[in-house]
Amino acid sequence: MKKTFTLLSMLLAGSLTFAQSQRLVLVEAFSQASCAPCAAQNPALNAALDAAGTNTVVSVKYQTDWPGYDPMNEQNPSEVQTRVTYYNVTGVPARKLDGNQGTSITGATISTRQAVSAPFSLSVNHVFNADKSAATVNINLTASQAFTASGNLVLHVAMVEKEIDFDTPPGTNGELVFHSVMRKMIPSASGSALPATWTNGQSQTFALPVNTPNYVYKVGEIAFVAWVQDNGTKEVHQAGYSA
Repeated sequence: MKKTFTLLSMLLAGSLTFAQSQRLVLVEAFSQASCAPCAAQNPALNAALDAAGTNTVVSVKYQTDWPGYDPMNEQNPSEVQTRVTYYNVTGVPARKLDGNQGTSITGATISTRQAVSAPFSLSVNHVFNADKSAATVNINLTASQAFTASGNLVLHVAMVEKEIDFDTPPGTNGELVFHSVMRKMIPSASGSALPATWTNGQSQTFALPVNTPNYVYKVGEIAFVAWVQDNGTKEVHQAGYSA
């Protein structure tokens, strides 16, 4: 009986050492309200994201300042530009799957990536104050295994507006509805620094305050997306979502 218990303990210890977490995939998309190819290609992207669902994939859309006019970019141009520069985006539409895992966003590519377990678990929730002029985003990040990043490891948090509807097109490409538009990065587009090396079970919590920008169209459409990204490889190791 003693030998059986010892063997079982060793097996359990081994399973804990190499445990990993279910991945939530992140899609980052760069688009623009006056970009004709964006209007042509965004419906297929949105259909793939909707079909997969937010238990599988979450998205952040950055509205750039070219090739034409886009009021959503004008409301927060600098943080969009930071992500444009980070990925060296030179044209729209452009897409990133978990940072460096490809640019083709389909049901198949999302499923393939989601099947790769993650080295972290990441939970996100947010609480508004009474008049919804501000919120606190609460995050818990836990390593599911020993992990060492290739470069600086960063926690990014984005406030997104899940759906923005216009009565008339805000740009020249005819689009009326925009999804998961990035409104604010928290605390900034540089993110929050994380340790490069983690032991199995190590955790870190964050309580990040943010004011609701006055340019948000509908406060009820606000959600938050968080992700852990390695600046050495640009790979996103886990994402989280609070609707």
